[in-house]
Amino acid sequence: MKKQVPIPHLTPRKRKLNLSFSLLLALLAGMLFAGSVVAQFPPTWQTLAGALGGGFLLGGVIYAFFTRKYQTRDKIELADFPQKWRGMLASRVPFYNALDPAEKIKFENEIQVFLHEVRITGIRTSIDDEIRLLVASSAVIPIFGFPEWEYADLGEILIYPENFDADFQMGSGKRVLGMVGSGGAMERVMILSKPALEHGFQDARDKKNVAVHEFAHLIDKADGSIDGVPRAWLDPEWIRPWEKLMEQKMAEIVAGNSDINPYGATAPQEFFAVVSEYFFEAPQILQDRHPQLYALLERIFHQDTRSRYARAAREMFRPYGARIGRNAPCPCGSGKKYKQCCLG
Repeated sequence: MKKQVPIPHLTPRKRKLNLSFSLLLALLAGMLFAGSVVAQFPPTWQTLAGALGGGFLLGGVIYAFFTRKYQTRDKIELADFPQKWRGMLASRVPFYNALDPAEKIKFENEIQVFLHEVRITGIRTSIDDEIRLLVASSAVIPIFGFPEWEYADLGEILIYPENFDADFQMGSGKRVLGMVGSGGAMERVMILSKPALEHGFQDARDKKNVAVHEFAHLIDKADGSIDGVPRAWLDPEWIRPWEKLMEQKMAEIVAGNSDINPYGATAPQEFFAVVSEYFFEAPQILQDRHPQLYALLERIFHQDTRSRYARAAREMFRPYGARIGRNAPCPCGSGKKYKQCCLG
């Protein structure tokens, strides 16, 4: 799929603010420079020309510096998505396979931008393109319905070869699969266990994806706190219904009357992250067993994952659309089977 023009789906509001602020700053700096030159040297045409030229050059440098992020994004979106990567996504990421052609291009663009702007580092382990694509997919999936939002200040993700503990130490008996650091050098740095990351894309039936879980925490934090109530994405009238439903579902988990991961009952923020995994891993089961929960998550994420997956399944089993069965009565009214009459 050859891309002809950049697709303006990435934070257009932030882009406009950035460009406007950068232009204003560049103009002010250029004017101040030109004014200082004119004030210090004799008022000749040569002085005026030098002042204007120097001011224009300085303004241009400042504008280019502060807008470099979005200019680079335009170049990235114009670049072709590697065919090898497309094959990896098709074989490992069900969410990607459920997208229509236009959505796939958007998903690929966001993958490329994320991989360019967020560093992914292996700690005592090697990482390849597939690992990087799984991390990026985990980041893009939850925010695919948010065209004007990105993860604030997330600059690096560390991949550990095994589980670890709250002090980031690896070894036998460690139980942490993923977390977002806070304080010190680990502030806003995400850490993921490599085996857990890979397992999250191997079996959707377990409703678990540790990387999606951690990115859900960052979505929850968009309103300033990780508390299980994503106020940034819910209209005010839906916040209390969400809180009440969350309390009800957590109580069901504690009572042993729920198929939701028991870890979701440990804290409201963990409940939101756990059901986010469920929403993207097994949306049809979630809607069948927890319709109210599915409906509210659909509002939060601005995505109808069940319909998307169902459409993809129909297209897979009926790639050419609905057709009259060969053994059905012929629509001409002859009373014969379709294959023995008009179908020929």
